[in-house]
Amino acid sequence: MALSVASATMFMIPYSTQAIVPEIGHSLDVGPAITGLTITVVVIGIAIGAWLMGPLSDRIGRRRVMFGSCALLAIPTVLIAFVSGIVELLVLRSLQGLLLPGLLTVATAYVYEAFPARRVPTVVGIYTSALVLGGFLGRTIPAVLVEYIGWRDSLAVLAIPVLISAVLIRILLPVAPPPPKARSPLRALRAHLRNTPILLNAFAAGATFFAFVGLFSVLAYRLESDVFGMTHTQVGAFYTVWLVGALAPFAVRLAGRLGPRTVLPVFPVIAAAGLLVGSIPSLLPTVIGMMVMAGSLFFMVGVAQLLVPQLTLRDRGSAMSLHLTIYYLLGSLGPFLIGAAWSAAGWGGAVTLALGALVIAFALTLFLRRSAPAAAAPRGETEPLLS
Repeated sequence: MALSVASATMFMIPYSTQAIVPEIGHSLDVGPAITGLTITVVVIGIAIGAWLMGPLSDRIGRRRVMFGSCALLAIPTVLIAFVSGIVELLVLRSLQGLLLPGLLTVATAYVYEAFPARRVPTVVGIYTSALVLGGFLGRTIPAVLVEYIGWRDSLAVLAIPVLISAVLIRILLPVAPPPPKARSPLRALRAHLRNTPILLNAFAAGATFFAFVGLFSVLAYRLESDVFGMTHTQVGAFYTVWLVGALAPFAVRLAGRLGPRTVLPVFPVIAAAGLLVGSIPSLLPTVIGMMVMAGSLFFMVGVAQLLVPQLTLRDRGSAMSLHLTIYYLLGSLGPFLIGAAWSAAGWGGAVTLALGALVIAFALTLFLRRSAPAAAAPRGETEPLLS
């Protein structure tokens, strides 16, 4: 329970500004591209922090890193209540991003080391669903509260569940055995950078994430425009489409039967179809289309990360760090570039750029499917999903 609560709580943070960017922009007198940076800097922080928290957990233990990062995360979250300009907000959001990998990139390794092998798939499945729920709540709670307490306090209030999660980690999570030693991070990184399938897999997932997070960052502007005329609360409710991501474990199990490389090319195509349907200027098609796109992203991410340990037999932890770094760095560009496309050409410009990213993702999955397969991993060594 503690791991699930902490996972959901910490994943509330990255996209907590997404549904309220118009309110932030109006308050701080900045446009969509700049407000999109409130997500970009968090994603960049996660990408950088993954390489800090992973090695740190190898030295001092996973549980200690998860507790420390969760407890420290409350500090920049509370301080958002006192920001007076966009620069201060971006600095605090960057600090949040640096601390988030203390759980997001360590949790799966912890599960392997702390739980019996028969329980690992169940625990990781619950963990994955918790991330989806956290992403939904992170968008919804500030959107609901913003009309009553303002955007600053609606973001700062997220520090409360963060602190509760830190306490639960400290009290309820068992101490795992010391993690095994691995090659130096630099040697492992060099090996992974020469592994073409690992890079194709990461860039395909990252391109899909770029389209998804970028579009959902400008979606609030479209929903609040004259086309739909939604309130902040209604926009927050719209993000229930995220909950379709709870079905991701089913897609992962299907990929386990058919093979991840076989399944991956399907998801960018489905996402593009959802985007086109969601561009119809009517509420029902928009809901259906964005739901399809959100589901495709979660399925793509889950299957791509399931594939990572199959592409290398050594230093799988650093392989996952490299995968997540590429994934989050590409995703970090989405809110800014697609926000700029929205400013220049409206929803049509944003959709065009997102579709281009999905086409690239599809092409990369085809190259991945045809690339030389890695040597088969010993039976029983396949790692579970990390999201």
